[in-house]
Amino acid sequence: MKPPPETVRPRQAVKAHERLDRMYDEVVRLDLSRNVLELDLYGYTIVHDAKPLSFFEELRATILKLGEEDRQNNKTIPLAGKDGASYLVPWLLARGRIFEEAVMAEKPLALITYLMGESCQLSSNHAHVRVQGDPPQGMHTDSPLMPDPLPDAPVASNAMWVIDDFSLESGATLVVPGSHKKRSNPPANAMEMAIPIEAPIGTVIVFNGNLWHSAGARKLPGERVGMTQYFRRMYAIPQEDLNGVISDEVIARNPSRFAHLVGRDSPYPGQDFEFFNLEGAKYFGPTSDSRG
Repeated sequence: MKPPPETVRPRQAVKAHERLDRMYDEVVRLDLSRNVLELDLYGYTIVHDAKPLSFFEELRATILKLGEEDRQNNKTIPLAGKDGASYLVPWLLARGRIFEEAVMAEKPLALITYLMGESCQLSSNHAHVRVQGDPPQGMHTDSPLMPDPLPDAPVASNAMWVIDDFSLESGATLVVPGSHKKRSNPPANAMEMAIPIEAPIGTVIVFNGNLWHSAGARKLPGERVGMTQYFRRMYAIPQEDLNGVISDEVIARNPSRFAHLVGRDSPYPGQDFEFFNLEGAKYFGPTSDSRG
């Protein structure tokens, strides 16, 4: 087979090299070398100082306010648990400026970029409000519909904002360290190998989507609030049609990468959004990816 012209190969190599250089520079500038090593070894890492503690407190108040508005407007999306008292607060990026600031937080986004590349996009941004008596979630990866072996590079990865302390009793995220290297969905006994990610309020847990993980049972009274930014490869169908609901005004006031994260320049328009899009109609009416 005839090799590609020499004028093409170096140009492609240079572009790839520049992307790697940018990633390297960000990791060094933000002092994330240890976090990168933990991602490689364990499949997850805890990020400190992503934002001031007051920012997390404002996130909590805003999420609970939105959850109460949903309840009053008959829009609540319940989670499995005691009397259906636990619930999901979806579409956060389209429901408050603080969530725009959170998705552009430098440290978590730099680590997501390390895992997923600069082309990754946001699939959904939602919060879980969990109460005492919530059972553990089933152990899973974030490639649940893909047969083994899973791709070596994850199709999805997460930034979990710890808005209330995560502990075994509070229902912390459970993981099997190193399982992202198995390239498989979890076996039936995976929960026996799991440990809780114990992390204080004011931290962000970033983890590889191939990592075996689950929400633990909540045993404490009161509410535990956590916020998930779920990132995807650009070719994967998003959970929320963010491009259909994020306004031009919001795009204009944010850094240029924000537009790409919400799918404004997606080369895959007209996708059929499933669960979250159906639920999203309660908030915004029917949506369509008309700007793709």
